[in-house]
Amino acid sequence: MPDLHNILFYIISVILLALMPGPDIIFVITQGITKGAKEALFVSLGLGTGCIIYSALASFGAAMIFQKSDLAFNILKYFGAFYLLYLAFKTYKNAHKTNTAVKNENIKYGYCKGLLMNLLNPKVILFFLAFLPQFTPANAHHKGLYMFMLGIIFMILSTSVFCVVSILSSYLNKVLMQNAKLMIKINKLSAFIIGILAIILLCTSKN
Repeated sequence: MPDLHNILFYIISVILLALMPGPDIIFVITQGITKGAKEALFVSLGLGTGCIIYSALASFGAAMIFQKSDLAFNILKYFGAFYLLYLAFKTYKNAHKTNTAVKNENIKYGYCKGLLMNLLNPKVILFFLAFLPQFTPANAHHKGLYMFMLGIIFMILSTSVFCVVSILSSYLNKVLMQNAKLMIKINKLSAFIIGILAIILLCTSKN
């Protein structure tokens, strides 16, 4: 039987973590402002999918390779940084495109952006390795399943927060769309922010 007080504290912790200024929420905000609600929402769903995949790996021990192997950690980190730099370049290159009409393929692309951003960040998997066991009772009969349950809760709550942020930030998109020159500057600023996230990822270590 799960400890309800422990679960409640876990839920509060997850919500606060999701609201803290970090790469995920910053990326969602930039997508909401520059791309609109639909793409930002699918970015949020992609981020949530990445969370549940890595929480599953952390729950059942497969993620330990990234904790023990510097090579595995660095390979994933460099791929992640390269991908963010690619997104920054593409965002800057297309800064003049201020039309936010979202086609189906763009929605799928938004989902893939969120998914890859999480899957190519080794700090995410190390976070789950450190975070989930703190809320797993020592006397739990199936610790892996219990941790995975916590991972599902994390995914639902964090994705919900990101979806709300997507909708709120998209209102700025509607305002900015009335000023094409300002929108171009915002798009370029978004590219710069994504580039900064890439540099931050490059500078991260396991410790």
